[in-house]
Amino acid sequence: MIKINLVTEVSVPTAARRKKREISLGAKPGDTILLIVLILSFLVIGANWYLLNAKKAHLEGTRNQLRTERDQLKTYIDKVQTLQTERDALKHKIDIIDQLKKQQHGPVRIMDEVSKALPDLLWLDAMTVKGKVVTLKGRAMDENAVANYIGNLDASPFFQEPNLVDLRLGGGGIYTFTLTCVFTYNPPEIKNGGSKKGNAGAHDGQGG
Repeated sequence: MIKINLVTEVSVPTAARRKKREISLGAKPGDTILLIVLILSFLVIGANWYLLNAKKAHLEGTRNQLRTERDQLKTYIDKVQTLQTERDALKHKIDIIDQLKKQQHGPVRIMDEVSKALPDLLWLDAMTVKGKVVTLKGRAMDENAVANYIGNLDASPFFQEPNLVDLRLGGGGIYTFTLTCVFTYNPPEIKNGGSKKGNAGAHDGQGG
């Protein structure tokens, strides 16, 4: 009696195929590449997340430092503003004091300029100041001395509109005169195309 083992013949190829499948584990080249790409993507995302967090922490630290410096500088800024206000107030007081000094020394300055303009053979007896108008009264040896004095005042940048109000011949051949002029505290440096010194010298020369 002949026995044929069909199970053995059929099961050998099946076992071989199972063994082959167990060795391959069902992996394909495309699956491996996809897995590598996913791993690299996670690494890149993780690195970016780490860098962003580090940058965020740095920016927050910088912001906190700037806030601290701002708070510290605010005190100095307030002090500077206070000093600026005090300086402006002090400057205003100084300007007022200077203005008062100029007004106080105004008659002294007028007298100095009036004296500089005096020619020979003439002298003053009185001077009155009302606002900017100066009234001068005096005596002179002749009419030319009075004319020279008016010319000197007109040549001075400190005086404007000299006007002879009265001229009389008195006893002993002495002339008495009264004249007015306007005094300015801020004169131009040159008047009528010439300096004060040059014009005054010219008038004095005429008197001589």
